[in-house]
Amino acid sequence: MTTSPEPTTRNRRRSRAPRWLALIALAIFVVIPATGPSGFTYRTLTAMFLLIVTAQGWNLIGGYTGYAAFGNVAFFGLGAYTTAILMFRFDWPFLLTLPLGGLIAALYAALVGLPVLRLRGHYFAIATLGVAEATREIVAWWTPVTYGATGISLPFLKPIDFAQNFFYYITLGMVLFGLALTWFLTRRKIGYAWAAIRADEDGAKMLGVNTTASKVTAFALAAFLTGLAGSTYAYYNSFIAPEEVFKIDRTLQAILASVLGGAGTLAGPVVGAMIFQLVNAFLIFGKPFGIDLGQFHVTILGVFIVLVIVFTPRGLIDLVIRAAREAQRDKAIEGAGMLQRLGAFIAGGGRATRTILAQNVRQFRI
Repeated sequence: MTTSPEPTTRNRRRSRAPRWLALIALAIFVVIPATGPSGFTYRTLTAMFLLIVTAQGWNLIGGYTGYAAFGNVAFFGLGAYTTAILMFRFDWPFLLTLPLGGLIAALYAALVGLPVLRLRGHYFAIATLGVAEATREIVAWWTPVTYGATGISLPFLKPIDFAQNFFYYITLGMVLFGLALTWFLTRRKIGYAWAAIRADEDGAKMLGVNTTASKVTAFALAAFLTGLAGSTYAYYNSFIAPEEVFKIDRTLQAILASVLGGAGTLAGPVVGAMIFQLVNAFLIFGKPFGIDLGQFHVTILGVFIVLVIVFTPRGLIDLVIRAAREAQRDKAIEGAGMLQRLGAFIAGGGRATRTILAQNVRQFRI
């Protein structure tokens, strides 16, 4: 019996599509500075890249391993203070302090993670939140080293055009590093161990998985990425204080970005952070039809997030995958043009959304 090659060819094209989309998006981001964007565009995109990196870090422990950490802001603050102290007190160059910020945060996470990761569920979440608050208090109290509530001011990078491009490409490079690290780890033994822990930790332990080492590794790597983001933020912002870099909002935004895009997926934190940052910026600074939405942006953003989670509980990446599968089932798109394929994809997304809502109705009895 001979197998037709058409399905194989179709599957290959479908598997290559995300790669082409990623390359196109990367090319666009690389050339944006050449178009002469405004300072606002630079700030928005740089902040978006930093959010992506922190979301990528949280995704390792919260998405792949299934441990919802609420204290990752502690690693952001430690990375920021490592860079600030080394640059302010010892005149170290920023590029030398950047990896050290991540390493200090990773070491701290490994030490804290050994006892804390013995907890599960909401006990673990509360414990990590307590660790973040305790770390903030220690930094604020240790004035001989951290200057306490006074904060630390760093010199501005000049000229402004060079500084904008410098931080833009540094943060973009960190996003690519986070993607490469996540892709590499999730296709190795440690990635399979994380998936087993998320599915059934006790079962994974019975099968011989070293759950303690696997969880601590995920926690430390999450801290490393978050520490890199904190180190960059310190020099980018030119001033840090405990109340600024240890705000719990940073952890919450990373969690929301991961959940919006799809926790436990490679592209989820990227897509979720992009949508979160751009929608947030639009609500604060945009005035559609002359209406100032700035004072209502928190409420509107909250409603938007709730709707997305209700419509796509597994994230927007899951919806896109389902829409692509639905579109592939449509025989009418064989040999069709780009517009017909796009229409089939949108229609597939509608069918996938209706399926998800039907599942929610049965599960939660809405």
